[in-house]
Amino acid sequence: MENLLIIIPLLLIAGSLGALLWKSRQHLRLLEKKLQQTELLRQGISNQLQETIVLRDALLQIVDDAVLVMNQKHQILHVNPAAEKLLGSNLVGKTLIRATQDHEMEAILDEAREATDEIPEQLVDLDGKMLRVRAFISETEPNEHTPLELMTLRDMTEMVRLGRARREMVANISHELRTPITSIGLLVDTLLNGAIEKPRRSKKMLVDIRREVDTLTQLVEEMRYLSRIESGQMPIKLLPTPLEEIIQGSIEPLQPIAERKNQHIIVESVPHVCVLADLTHSQRVLKNIVHNAHKFTREGGEIRVSATANAEEVTIRVSDNGPGISSEDLPRIFERFYQASPSRSRGDGTGLGLAIARHIIIAHGGKIWAESKEGQGATFSFTLPLVEEEVSSSAEKV
Repeated sequence: MENLLIIIPLLLIAGSLGALLWKSRQHLRLLEKKLQQTELLRQGISNQLQETIVLRDALLQIVDDAVLVMNQKHQILHVNPAAEKLLGSNLVGKTLIRATQDHEMEAILDEAREATDEIPEQLVDLDGKMLRVRAFISETEPNEHTPLELMTLRDMTEMVRLGRARREMVANISHELRTPITSIGLLVDTLLNGAIEKPRRSKKMLVDIRREVDTLTQLVEEMRYLSRIESGQMPIKLLPTPLEEIIQGSIEPLQPIAERKNQHIIVESVPHVCVLADLTHSQRVLKNIVHNAHKFTREGGEIRVSATANAEEVTIRVSDNGPGISSEDLPRIFERFYQASPSRSRGDGTGLGLAIARHIIIAHGGKIWAESKEGQGATFSFTLPLVEEEVSSSAEKV
């Protein structure tokens, strides 16, 4: 009996311990399951974070704008390749002012702190480059209020240049049109006021009107031609063409006008080669250059046309002994409507000839340039590619 009294409590205790052990095992299994779920969730979050980082880096790699991420002290924390290309390497750790040497950008950041709706934007001149700067403030965690400063820089230099060129072109066109239109108006008014009754005087005025109309027609046609060739709408057919045909076909029509000023157009030895060229367009280039040389060469002067060939291309040169081109004008003479110094003024031209020539030669894959010393004449040169057969022959000879 006494043994039974001892055994029963022990059995009860053992049962309680067993139940407790079973519950503990159940809890352990539940905890293990939750740990597994937590680990899967953590792995998922880690994968998502890694994907987000990869996506962020990929976006920063392909975006054209330079991107700077900074802390509140304007210290750069992260940049993309475009920023390093624009501002240089080793930017991380530097302050914005040290990286750019520009106080305007810091002012834009200050403006971004106060902005509520619109993102501040400004055009900044940084070492000759026109940059569109945008800045805004972000926060890493909404509850922590740890702001990050973000700035994007876009190089707008070419866009600004094109905008300026467009405005200059419109102003130049207006100027070029104003002179002949005014002249025609005055001549017509004079005729209407009685000059038409005087045959000799009215005939001269009609001749003058015809000249101004021709000037307008030439200007409009050359503007149309230049527009078409710039936009790629002017077909240029590059075919094997004898160099001699280009030169002779360009010079012969100009001989009579040169003779009127007792000028001599001298064609020096021309290589017997074929170039890859559009005959009509390439002749237009050479005619324009030789005609300019005729206009700016004194009476009795000389104009020399020569050509040399190497293994890949031919260089054609036109030299005159006119007044030359000033060093200030020389870099800009291929710009449309550019007004050179009085000694090299356009005379009866439109100011588009050299701009057209430049585009034609570029379309041929060549180069065009000018060399001059003021008072010592000028030399215009351009290149045309040799056809492949000519290149092969030249290579064999070498």
